[in-house]
Amino acid sequence: MKVKNLSKIFKVDDKEDVIALDKINATFEKGKMYAIIGESGAGKTTLINILGLLDDYTSGEYMIDDKLADKLNEDEKADMRMKKFGFVFQSYYLNPKLKAYENVMIPMFINNEIKKNERKDKAISLLKQFGLLDRVTHYPNQLSGGEQQRVAIARALANDPEVLIADEPTGNLDKENEKLVFEYLKDICNQGKCVIVVSHNMIVKDYADKIYYINKGKLSEK
Repeated sequence: MKVKNLSKIFKVDDKEDVIALDKINATFEKGKMYAIIGESGAGKTTLINILGLLDDYTSGEYMIDDKLADKLNEDEKADMRMKKFGFVFQSYYLNPKLKAYENVMIPMFINNEIKKNERKDKAISLLKQFGLLDRVTHYPNQLSGGEQQRVAIARALANDPEVLIADEPTGNLDKENEKLVFEYLKDICNQGKCVIVVSHNMIVKDYADKIYYINKGKLSEK
């Protein structure tokens, strides 16, 4: 994944242009963990939404698997989002009416490469990977915040994506669980996946292979 002179401009009331991303350049490779650090409103979420094909850009280039993202049609984008990307968010977004393993199974229902009779076993195997084997039948309200985030990470890996994008994954966690989540994300990276973590938590610097800083839409390395 590579972005070149990428910009995103929002129009407000058809009068004022707001530059969310300003001609940024960055490269993301498999087997590396990247940190994107910046304050609220700096452009972090806008950038990862574009990287994850959840939003379009105004100008510049975004190359993904040697294809220009803005040349992909909606079906191609949807297929790539399903197979290539996994997403983790600050607020977990677990379904409160589903057990842990059922939450992990959700992305598998739109992936015809995973057979129906394989979904549950795959979900439980992922939960086991994150130390949650004794929590597979628990509902979200029966889990701690750290456990819920680990379920969310397992769900993000359900379709075995090449890229994991985590948006403030430790924002709701205490210090102990912050460290645990970052350690799990680093393990995922060491398995050959590209891990991109957006955070204002400087602890992420201890785990990242490369650090990008974003401020007022401009990206830099320090």
